[in-house]
Amino acid sequence: MSDQWDDRVRKVKHYVRSNLASSLNLGILADVAHCSPYHFHRVFKAFSGETLAEFTRRARLERAAYLMKATPERKLSSIALEVGYPALPEFSRSFKGHYGIAPNSWDRFSSLNASPVCRELESRNQDWDFEAKIVQHPECRLAYIRMQTWFEVDKLKPGFEKLTRWLEGKGLKWREEQMVGMSWDHYLTTPLEKIRYDLAFPVPSHITGDREIGIYNLPSFQAVEVHCHGPLKIVADAWDYLYDDWFAHSTYEPANLPPMKRFRQRPDEIGWNTWDLDCSIPLKPVL
Repeated sequence: MSDQWDDRVRKVKHYVRSNLASSLNLGILADVAHCSPYHFHRVFKAFSGETLAEFTRRARLERAAYLMKATPERKLSSIALEVGYPALPEFSRSFKGHYGIAPNSWDRFSSLNASPVCRELESRNQDWDFEAKIVQHPECRLAYIRMQTWFEVDKLKPGFEKLTRWLEGKGLKWREEQMVGMSWDHYLTTPLEKIRYDLAFPVPSHITGDREIGIYNLPSFQAVEVHCHGPLKIVADAWDYLYDDWFAHSTYEPANLPPMKRFRQRPDEIGWNTWDLDCSIPLKPVL
């Protein structure tokens, strides 16, 4: 029974993050979970550790902070509307209550976490030498394992091993597929204990998930990508280049899909200290 509720809570979270501008009241979300509103409110909190209202507010504010960082010249009122706040004063109160700073006082490059790891990754190399390309990706069905980590090898490696064992148990030739990493949260905008990172492989339509392995239907999308080959610092620099430089000179902004690492070589092939991947950010035109 717990597997069933894990799956329902997971679907509701996907729905919330994909429909932030819509009405996300308890009745609508309970319908997504195929559950009565009274019961699901309690089940959601039991399985996620926060109420539906708390999660919805956090998802909206994290998306807002993400857009504020990626498109620093965009008006706050436009960002607020996109994440479900029709009135700017309400958004400002909620943002300040969550992050402790008013949105119009944040320089959009400030760190919202104080982790030493985050401070280390924030040391930027302005001598960027990346070649950005815009790539079209088809829709894809992914089997993923979710971990509470920003991108820490000691957490990624056991997750990878568990996922690949699961795929082998399904008789799937996962080594012939491209591994994808999906960053649902950013360490500058999300509390570290809430950050989620997924490792995933494409799977055919008949494969279903379970309590530990989820299924995500990734729609077709256009993305900006840069290739990285080297230590983690190069990957961090690539993200900084895309967010701080490329978006500032483009006619795009990040779509409401997770940024991804699309692995050219898997870490089980080349080791867990060197990375050969494309940093990929789904796009949409600036409103």
